[in-house]
Amino acid sequence: MPTPLGSQSSLCASRLFSRRRLDLRARLLVQRSTGEPVIVQARTVDVSRTGAGVTLMRELPSGTQVVLCLRLPGRGAVLSLRAVIIRRQGCRAGLQFLETNATQRLLLAELCYA
Repeated sequence: MPTPLGSQSSLCASRLFSRRRLDLRARLLVQRSTGEPVIVQARTVDVSRTGAGVTLMRELPSGTQVVLCLRLPGRGAVLSLRAVIIRRQGCRAGLQFLETNATQRLLLAELCYA
């Protein structure tokens, strides 16, 4: 039976890269109009090479550009990725990474396929 349009399973089927369920503490840095950054605490739900699903402690609108900061398990290093919120439902948000470099892509691939 075909899946209805807009359902979660049809969305996952259309993804270019699969997502790995991953529960990590995260921070989103959001630039205020005054230039002062705001830190929004979050937790990842899943991560892929091109984006992440997060639960935010504060609602942010779609289209907001952020920097997602993740402490990598087993490494202690922090991975910082520029991203934009492309969908939001309550405190749940979908992020799309912007302009990742080779090192970030390698770390994301390791994180997703570990």
